[in-house]
Amino acid sequence: MSLHFATTTIDAADGTTLALHSVGTGPDVVIVHGAMQSGESQRDLAMLLADRFRVHLLDRRGRGESGPLPVPPTPALAVADLRTVLNATGARRVMGISSGALIAARAALVDERIKRLALFEPPLSIDGSMRLDRADEILTAVARGDLARAAAIGMKVAEMGPAWMFGLPLPILALASRAMLRSPERRRMAEAMPDDFVIVTANADRAGDFAAIRASTLLMDGTATRPYLRRAVATLAATIPGAQHVELPGQWHSVTQNSDEYGHPELVAPELATFLA
Repeated sequence: MSLHFATTTIDAADGTTLALHSVGTGPDVVIVHGAMQSGESQRDLAMLLADRFRVHLLDRRGRGESGPLPVPPTPALAVADLRTVLNATGARRVMGISSGALIAARAALVDERIKRLALFEPPLSIDGSMRLDRADEILTAVARGDLARAAAIGMKVAEMGPAWMFGLPLPILALASRAMLRSPERRRMAEAMPDDFVIVTANADRAGDFAAIRASTLLMDGTATRPYLRRAVATLAATIPGAQHVELPGQWHSVTQNSDEYGHPELVAPELATFLA
């Protein structure tokens, strides 16, 4: 069977266009991506699930083919957009990745239609486990168009990449970031970074909120990921009633991404399919 993605658009409550890339047949699943990603970042994962599910990859505002973000962005808007997608697709299954996991978890608190909730490495800061004192610098750098500096600060706050890389002095890290930002697509992702860090900051030290989730929940992380992410997953697994916790040996934060983006979606798909079934 030949599988093809269909791209459709829906209108958010304020009329902004939201794009969905959909593939497969079966129960509907919405995947919500993280920072410096678009819906396309999980194409390979969607293809691996497409024989059992209808998978919808959402382009969050400011990324891919969706409309622009407001200035400033708000966490509530991201949750409202996901609920709009649930209205359009009828999905009862949601997977959130990184900052998208925080959006998905917040949506599950207010929308009982979500029956199965998979959360991959949500960046939930616990007792200062993330350097969120620098988050405002990201918003300032983006506002003045210095995307290389914004990306560099983002790497330091999120501790992305090898330790030697995010440990570099900021000017050197910004210089290295310029090469990554040559494509218009990557530049648009960087321009949307304030959305992710507003969401992360709003959820810092709020793990207790998620004890009210009633959806069946799966927490996933890689054993080689950053310690603050491991701590967040373990905390939520102990907080959300009945939550399952699956560890992916030797993997880190990029594992859900496409194979050509250093991901290993073939390791994620079997665990996710079993849970969502």
